[in-house]
Amino acid sequence: MSRSPKEVFNACMEHIGPRNAAINAVPGKMELYRDKSGFPIVETEFMCQKNYTSEPIDPNNLSNIIPQGVTIESVQEYHLPALFDYDFSIVGYERKLALALNCQEENSRTFVAVKNGSCIGFGTIKRTCLGAGRVGPLYANDPVVVEVLLKRLIMSMPLVTGFVMNTVSNNVSAKRLLKKLAGPLIEELTRLYRREKLSSDTKKIFALYEVSLAPF
Repeated sequence: MSRSPKEVFNACMEHIGPRNAAINAVPGKMELYRDKSGFPIVETEFMCQKNYTSEPIDPNNLSNIIPQGVTIESVQEYHLPALFDYDFSIVGYERKLALALNCQEENSRTFVAVKNGSCIGFGTIKRTCLGAGRVGPLYANDPVVVEVLLKRLIMSMPLVTGFVMNTVSNNVSAKRLLKKLAGPLIEELTRLYRREKLSSDTKKIFALYEVSLAPF
């Protein structure tokens, strides 16, 4: 039996219970979520930005020069503990199972930036149901490192039709990378919370994990 959107939303809220939660409102719906749906706290530091093109992009516009001592490696099982620790340092909560499954997903590639045995960044690209390459998550300490990560991700999946990368508006380095790739902004979403704002270092968040499923 199919359910209406309202029934699905109510079931989700019942499952969440008293816990904090975040939601991204499309244009014109912010007041509905804020005033009538239990998400009274509006994020003021950033917007979530959806960037998409159906046109081919050229990864050769991105640099392949990385700092000394840094390597970019295709993810292996032995990378996962360091990757989990790095992810926790960025988002502030544990999601080991989700990350492990993300790295195993069909039609996807994940790369890790490593220095002295520690993870200093990682990223994933996946083929969407429409055949585009969607980058996310993409996190790194250094914009120079993340540019090389992004280039490797795009080059690892050449037979896609389009490019998707969802970002936070206050990461100016992410905007610079998208400008190099000619990835246009198509929509901005307002972030709202139930209990309190979630804190994260958005300078290290170059692409959101999944704009509909995770805060960062």
